[in-house]
Amino acid sequence: MTAALLSITVRALLNRRRTLLLALVGVLLVVVAALFRLSAPGDDEANRFALRLLGNFGLGVVLPLVAVIVGTAALGSELDDGTIVYLLAKPVARWRIIAVKFLVTWLVTSLLVAPAVFIAGVVTNGDTTLALGFAVAALVGGLEYAAIFLALSLITSRALIIGLAYVVVWEGVVAGLFEATRGFSVRQHALAVAEALGGDGANGVGELGIGFALAVTAVVTALAIGLAVRRLQEVELRGETA
Repeated sequence: MTAALLSITVRALLNRRRTLLLALVGVLLVVVAALFRLSAPGDDEANRFALRLLGNFGLGVVLPLVAVIVGTAALGSELDDGTIVYLLAKPVARWRIIAVKFLVTWLVTSLLVAPAVFIAGVVTNGDTTLALGFAVAALVGGLEYAAIFLALSLITSRALIIGLAYVVVWEGVVAGLFEATRGFSVRQHALAVAEALGGDGANGVGELGIGFALAVTAVVTALAIGLAVRRLQEVELRGETA
């Protein structure tokens, strides 16, 4: 049953037109990198641009945008159209359903973002260490985002709108203005990973220690998954949340 659920979820997400269109956002990241490279920049200029492109656009825009759309659709679409009834009627533990949905959400998000981030990094300044550091950062950030947005889809029917507002307001504005809030910013957690793994070229890109960032990522991810399991247990067979 787990394999069938995994297959159904993957097909459902990849067959959604808006999800497939998100791949074009990743392509845009690479195109911008290529256009910059054609200008024949110096090494210092290329490194500065790579940090801005990968940190601000890659981890700050592409990653959360893909994650919020994929994450809220993994279960949200089934809740909206009522097909959750058939899923809950099966003798499958609720935690197993959430685990599969979370895994698929993370994998799809990672496949749409991490390769594009890596390629864009290599194209921009040829630093594979820097590019790999940001690609791994996208994987870590995607893990946390996947848990948050999956749980959000079980809390409210307006998960996509609220998720986009969170990305724009919290990640884009609040965390940038108030230093005290950055410890709870997924983007800052990802940047800490990029700095730790990106070599000398990534020095100073993060504002949090890698240990703290990973610890908060683990706690937030676990809490979000736990909340999602509990909310799914409260879903009634008619497909409405209690």
